[in-house]
Amino acid sequence: MTAPPDDDQSTEVKPRLLLIDDSKVMRKSAVKMLGKDFDVVVAEDGQEGWQKITEDDAIQVVFTDLNMPNLNGYELLQMIRTSEDDGIRNLPVIVVTGAENDNEAKEQAYDKGATDFITKPFNSTDLRARAQAHADYHRKTKALEENNKVDALTQLGNEHHFKERLAQDVSFVSRHKEDLAVMVVELNDFNGLFLKIGRKGADSVIKQIAKVLLKAVRKEDTVSRLGLARFAVSLPTAKSEGAVQLAERICTVVDSFKAKLRGEAISISVSIGVYIPAYGSRPSYDDVWSGAKEALKEALKMGKSEVYAVRAEAVEEAVEKAVVEEVEPEFEPEPVPAPLVGALDAISIDKALLQLKAGESEIVALKVPVLLQRLDPIFKLLNERQKQALIDSLNREV
Repeated sequence: MTAPPDDDQSTEVKPRLLLIDDSKVMRKSAVKMLGKDFDVVVAEDGQEGWQKITEDDAIQVVFTDLNMPNLNGYELLQMIRTSEDDGIRNLPVIVVTGAENDNEAKEQAYDKGATDFITKPFNSTDLRARAQAHADYHRKTKALEENNKVDALTQLGNEHHFKERLAQDVSFVSRHKEDLAVMVVELNDFNGLFLKIGRKGADSVIKQIAKVLLKAVRKEDTVSRLGLARFAVSLPTAKSEGAVQLAERICTVVDSFKAKLRGEAISISVSIGVYIPAYGSRPSYDDVWSGAKEALKEALKMGKSEVYAVRAEAVEEAVEKAVVEEVEPEFEPEPVPAPLVGALDAISIDKALLQLKAGESEIVALKVPVLLQRLDPIFKLLNERQKQALIDSLNREV
């Protein structure tokens, strides 16, 4: 009598591996060497390989040759590393090199985002070891990312974190009848930039933009990285004028970045969509997020370094971009000046009185410095008797 198969063995799923090579002999050899431990999928060139990658999210590791027809290994690497899909963008890619690939070719592949290299001819032990190591690492990294709320490159919150915070901000402003603004920021022509300066250079630019955004906002605001070259900012209690000014200043600061490649200056810019729900409304999270993405779409249509604002209570309008002044080129951006951040906290006297009547004294207390600044011109008109009367009144309240 035959024993039943072990449940663990019968249900075990092999890691899926994609091998891309225009040599039929190489493809057959790889299947033979790896077939026992991996579910091996093959492709004849980069174009077929890219199609399989986009259609099959179970692929955990990619092995690719460099010299292939239709789409070569360098072009495939670029498409993988600039994909909007996080799962594709973070795939381990092992480049299979031969005698015809010199050190310069390997360096170019590494700059395009190659994870590792293996040289022909290779033995089955080495090939299996590389495949297993990268498959295990990819699986563990993916599991960590699913439970993490921090973007590894910038240390900002990721998309999951932003969705949670934006939902909280929408709930807060709805309850307290406060203003809200949401910005979506995108680096212009990231693919072209990646081609010019490679993965390390592109990552450096992303980190610099993250620094600009963090310096520009207040403690209560949320900045997150949502994708390859896209960021989002939630600005609870921010006035529409202040939010638009902030977006324009961010564009100006990023425009002042200095980056050179072999002596040639490289242009770096962002476009920003700003969405402002109607004051006093109770917007849903989906409405706010959809409006912000639509605003970015319009900003991108307008061109580089553009800001487009959508106010829910008014007809959508394009906002002319800020004039970019001549500045000494520096890669490290200057922080957004404090007065600009202060503009986000603007509040009218009438609104403050209404909030006090509604029992929202804690919120008004946070904005007292701004209120006093706005009342300063009136205080200067008071004579000595009126000033003394005001002081006596304040003392009685205390």
